[in-house]
Amino acid sequence: MRVNFLKMLSGVAAMVLFSGISAHASVAIPAVNQVPGRIMWVDVKLGKIQIKLNQSSGTGERKDYRITRYETRVKDPSDKKFLTIDDLRAGEIVTLDVIDGQEDKIIGKIVAESLEASDFQEASGQLQVIDGQAGTLTLQEKMRNGVVEESNLSNFFFDPNSIVVLQSPSIQPVALVLKTGDQVKIQFVQRDGRQQAYSITLFSPEHTTTTTVTTTTSRTQS
Repeated sequence: MRVNFLKMLSGVAAMVLFSGISAHASVAIPAVNQVPGRIMWVDVKLGKIQIKLNQSSGTGERKDYRITRYETRVKDPSDKKFLTIDDLRAGEIVTLDVIDGQEDKIIGKIVAESLEASDFQEASGQLQVIDGQAGTLTLQEKMRNGVVEESNLSNFFFDPNSIVVLQSPSIQPVALVLKTGDQVKIQFVQRDGRQQAYSITLFSPEHTTTTTVTTTTSRTQS
């Protein structure tokens, strides 16, 4: 009788254990979708980033996502650089890990280009020449990285299909036709000996720059 009772207890325990394992196994783990796109704008203070999802179309869908310094990990493709959301810039190509059904939650990981905030430079001035098809422009610089410059002509190149154009003071990308004489700010990186523009901000005609540091001599860059 004692042996049969022990066997019965063992059978009940096994059934309970099996049921627990089955119940646990039946819980679906949400899928993580890798969402590639180009950054249209990023606001660290607001904790938001907007991505253009469809790179192949000029009217690609745009979506906003939530990010934070402490919960969003940013890495380069080789995972060799320590990056943060402060390194992200408009125009960069990124891939976001988005949990299926939790698109409104904070993004946990972003794979970005191997660029740090220090890699980006800024040049402000008057647009002299722009070729939207070739993706080239010439800027008469008035300021570069906070340094006032006089009569400095600089050449930049950009991707006509992906260049991000903003209009100050808004951070939202707009459909603008840039023209000679426009006052603009260009955010760019040095790449293969050339200056690649990632974003262009158009200022209103009355916009003037008041911040000065020093003045450099005239020179031409390309």
